[in-house]
Amino acid sequence: MKARVKNLQPWLDYFSMLQVYEGRGFLELAPDKREAYVTQAALSAVTPADDPYRQLASMAATIRRIRAYAAWRSREGKDYLKDSFAVHIVKDDEPHDLLWTIVITSRRVWWRLWTWHDHIEVIDYDGKEG
Repeated sequence: MKARVKNLQPWLDYFSMLQVYEGRGFLELAPDKREAYVTQAALSAVTPADDPYRQLASMAATIRRIRAYAAWRSREGKDYLKDSFAVHIVKDDEPHDLLWTIVITSRRVWWRLWTWHDHIEVIDYDGKEG
């Protein structure tokens, strides 16, 4: 069987970077609860982009990578990715108040029942009704 990814070193480097963030308190994982807490500055730092518009566009990919890191830490593998996962973005300073929660849910869509797609929902905690 041919491997889908030949070089896993970029993933391992990314996971080691997330481990450093976790050790310094910028990222907190709860793999058994399927959620993570990350500071706003740390999320901006791990999201690759050279301008704010591209950073927003690549934010979903960063959230997926944090979910993959949690799956790696949980040792469940591919089955871990089928359940919902929440990433809570918090303020940088104490107390770490919630800013947003991003929930990723894997679903099958009716036009492609044989594949799974990520549905991303953003919950904003700014206190405004809308």
